[in-house]
Amino acid sequence: MHDVLRRTSATDADGYLTGPLGLRLDEEFIPLSAVHIPSSDLDELVPFGQRISGPQGIWLRLWPETLWVSGTPPQSQHSCVDISDAQTCMRLRGVEALHFLANYCTTDLHDAAVRSARVVRTQIGHYSAVLWWESTRDIHIVVARSLAQSFCDHMRSLALRHDPTNSTQNLRSVAPTAPNRRG
Repeated sequence: MHDVLRRTSATDADGYLTGPLGLRLDEEFIPLSAVHIPSSDLDELVPFGQRISGPQGIWLRLWPETLWVSGTPPQSQHSCVDISDAQTCMRLRGVEALHFLANYCTTDLHDAAVRSARVVRTQIGHYSAVLWWESTRDIHIVVARSLAQSFCDHMRSLALRHDPTNSTQNLRSVAPTAPNRRG
């Protein structure tokens, strides 16, 4: 008889981050697959650096010939590999979620192209991450499963030391014409 492997959490992320912002960090399971398609065919499905959400699920294109899919993959004869066990999806929620991450990302999350695409591959500290969002108050963060607990500890330490009233703590200044971060 075969033993059934049950998926266990990669982290202890299960609630509010201590600090002045009232952010919540949770781990959630989102099935992810990587579909390898030649870029000429992929350009017709999803433009590079874009996200498509719909009844088929979420399609993220952040690599030239690879599409991350949560849901139904596009009908193709190309290889599709389940990467769910290699990645951990975190969900950061709160009014200041995107603004908080913008202070610690290597990518300018307030850039017009990034805000319209609502998806980005970036570094948060020394962690490679993929971010996507429907609302600036609810951000999905995908990190390597082997680094997930360390990433959660890092997020906790950032939340503890983050002081939104201290302008010297902001690593990146926000332009006066930037959109309202609470929206």
